[in-house]
Amino acid sequence: MESKFFKYILLAPALLIMATITIFPLARSLWISLHEWNLTESLEIGSFIGFDNYVRAFNDPNFWNSAWVTLIFTVATVIVTIVCAILVALLLSKEKTYISYLRAVLIIPFALSPALVGYSWRFMLNPDYGVFAAIIDFFIPPLSDVVWLGNAVTAMIALISIAVWIWLPFMSLMFISGIMGLPKEVYEAAKMDGANGFQTFFRITLPMIQPIVLIATILMTMFALKQFDPIVTLTSGGPGNSTEVLNFLVYNTSFRYFDMGYGAALGYILAIITVAFVLVYMRKLVKGDDWN
Repeated sequence: MESKFFKYILLAPALLIMATITIFPLARSLWISLHEWNLTESLEIGSFIGFDNYVRAFNDPNFWNSAWVTLIFTVATVIVTIVCAILVALLLSKEKTYISYLRAVLIIPFALSPALVGYSWRFMLNPDYGVFAAIIDFFIPPLSDVVWLGNAVTAMIALISIAVWIWLPFMSLMFISGIMGLPKEVYEAAKMDGANGFQTFFRITLPMIQPIVLIATILMTMFALKQFDPIVTLTSGGPGNSTEVLNFLVYNTSFRYFDMGYGAALGYILAIITVAFVLVYMRKLVKGDDWN
């Protein structure tokens, strides 16, 4: 009996810390989202208004703009990152000495601060002295007059590119590990049957790494939905609000306009969207459905 309760005593500090830093803030923010509270008017939480803040969100054009921007950014980032990561993994999954060094170098972009990366890309995309702008101007002269962060389309492309650049190493290492762990006998049998590289990839490699693809998609979707630092440092949601994702809208509403009740409601809507994505992917992962 004593040993039965002893394990709970040992777990108590960890559970207490988790409740303090996770459960309490979640409960507190949910309670705030059900109230009207603007810090410019009062330091005390306002009157209880129920789900009015949530109704307000679905009637707010800024919310729908941010939802659309978030959808474009998330879908494009996830697809491009996963596809590029698989291609990189195919190149770097060979068992050669120099490739092992390349795999070590691959982690450098992921190790850098996202805020630092955002400022660096903003500097390099500057049309007057940026190195990226100069390279683009040299190889693609028709784009020499494009202000990359001054146009809604090109700013979104730049934002997607920086997100892919940050997360590509992590995703590539996941796929490298998965591909290197596949049984060699299957490939030898396919080679003996006369299968070419494309047939081997689509009929053997891709189906066998399907669980890794699903897990990587779950993680990348969560990373994309909570992307914040590069958006602040690269575009600040601009030009206009063309790159203002939901995460940045929550920040602006809460800490720029100090509408804490509405900001908390937006935060919970974003959390619900994230959980919905994860549940869909997890359901497919657990069921083990085919790609059809």
